[in-house]
Amino acid sequence: MVPIKVWVVEDDTVFRRTLQKMLNREQQMTCDRVFPSCIEFLEAIASDARPDLVLMDLGLPGMGGVEGIQRLLKIAPDVTVIVLTMFKDKEKVLQSLDAGAAGYLLKTSSAEEIINGLRQVFLGGAALSPAVAKIVLEEMRKPSPADKVELTAREIEVLELLAQDCSVQDIATALGVARRTAKFHLTNIYGKLHVQSQSGAVGKALRAGII
Repeated sequence: MVPIKVWVVEDDTVFRRTLQKMLNREQQMTCDRVFPSCIEFLEAIASDARPDLVLMDLGLPGMGGVEGIQRLLKIAPDVTVIVLTMFKDKEKVLQSLDAGAAGYLLKTSSAEEIINGLRQVFLGGAALSPAVAKIVLEEMRKPSPADKVELTAREIEVLELLAQDCSVQDIATALGVARRTAKFHLTNIYGKLHVQSQSGAVGKALRAGII
């Protein structure tokens, strides 16, 4: 199995090196690049071989993590970001997920929780620290006067499976379709709902009463 390639964007030198060593100790996972800022990271993304996943802090010098995620989606939409930060306030969480982060972990997470989160996201799922999951769940439960969104019956099925935390492969298996077909439906759903992540899609669909 080809190792999962992870890059780290973190301005704390000691923590950055600790993360890199931790990732390189894992089987089927590698971290060959680390960056102290989003600016250097985005320059590398534009020219180097790209990673599968990125662990990104939010409080970074020059350009914050949320803006970094937004810019990354324009340059390399196939690269997935998981936020790893000390911030656990609602505003930061929702901004990051709306920007397109596939996960939001706190720096208080154990090494095992971080590694498991990376693997889950790589398989098409999401990764949220418990405190963050609570914020997301509370937000999902809020009613929202969303614009009318026209989804097909199959797209609603996909959304319902997403809400059960199914990965792309799980969705494909459940629906009896190819993985690329499941990804095609997800792309259409994200476009119609104007979101960039699994959490954003499920949250908007629940608030709008779609599922």
